Amino acid sequence: MVMLRSLLEIPANHRSLFGESEVIAPEPLIIEEGATVIPRHFNIPESKDWAIRFSQGVFNANGDHIEALSDMRGNRKLFFPAARLEEAVGYQPANVKGRKFMLYGGTLFEHFGDMLVDTCRAYQLLRLFRHSKEPIWFHYAAPRSARSFRAATIEQWLQCLGLAERFRLIRRPMRAKRLVSCPQIYRDLKFISEDYAPAARAALQPKLRRQLAALAPEGKRIAYLSRHKLANGTSKFIQEGELVEQLRTISRVDIIYPEELNFEEKLSLWRSHSYIVGFPQGCMMLKPFVPCEEPGRIAGMIFLVAGPKCLPSNWLSVEKVCRFGDFYLDCHGHPQQDPDPNTSGFTRANSIDVPRIVKSIRELAASLS
Repeated sequence: MVMLRSLLEIPANHRSLFGESEVIAPEPLIIEEGATVIPRHFNIPESKDWAIRFSQGVFNANGDHIEALSDMRGNRKLFFPAARLEEAVGYQPANVKGRKFMLYGGTLFEHFGDMLVDTCRAYQLLRLFRHSKEPIWFHYAAPRSARSFRAATIEQWLQCLGLAERFRLIRRPMRAKRLVSCPQIYRDLKFISEDYAPAARAALQPKLRRQLAALAPEGKRIAYLSRHKLANGTSKFIQEGELVEQLRTISRVDIIYPEELNFEEKLSLWRSHSYIVGFPQGCMMLKPFVPCEEPGRIAGMIFLVAGPKCLPSNWLSVEKVCRFGDFYLDCHGHPQQDPDPNTSGFTRANSIDVPRIVKSIRELAASLS
């Protein structure tokens, strides 16, 4: 019997779960007349804390910083400038460029998972301004000296959103006669808005949505998302290489390495398979963007959880608003039996119960036949 449990039933004190998870009500757009946008600047160059090393932000017509348009993760502020415009690093009144109208999409991050979820302001704007010719302006979480993206994944994702020709990076102070944006509809390890689900569903460009919706399942199959080739990250699952070799022997199981797929191929997994199984990872955050007009036409997800702090509350938040009906499987190993692992590049190394995982996936595959 496959020992799967609903993700929404995971205990609040589960050792793998960390972070807060609150669903907030939809909030209105933020419309500011005479707003000034300050580009990214070194704030405290010598600081080792990346969150305060730079500053950027948006100020209202009175010169007050608009905190609702700055980035936060959990309860931590990111890149916050001075409270007043005249005190902001990099503000030069003579260098301010005027614009009649400005759509502000927030910050683009190079890290894959952060990029997907922290671009949430743009998803919300696309629901209303999909067919507008106005560009969407972004801060870019890299030094100002970076004149182009250092991570190709950002350009690929913007292409999927239909923004490849429409996005702009904020490189100099700008003052907009009218600026339109929105508060965060998702905050890492803190909350998610009821607006996140419809915003994510509407985020992909229409042509790509139609292509994904037209995909037929490739039989009843399970995709296992392997992390064992990754050289760095947060949690390393020590025996995952052994697990992958055993899963290869199970009929109906496909071993997938997400880092080797482009965005279209990643998104297609939820249309082509019955189940997606894996340890928590950024690729799983793509599910809310996959068209799913008909019940049963999108793969169910099974999160494997093993050891402390491997399941961020973000997935619980997404489940609460998207209502996918996804599952988790406890598969903790026995640390006292672990070999001395090479954890270089990882924050932690967790042991896993390989036989339990193999047995559960074997039974799941048999149930599909």
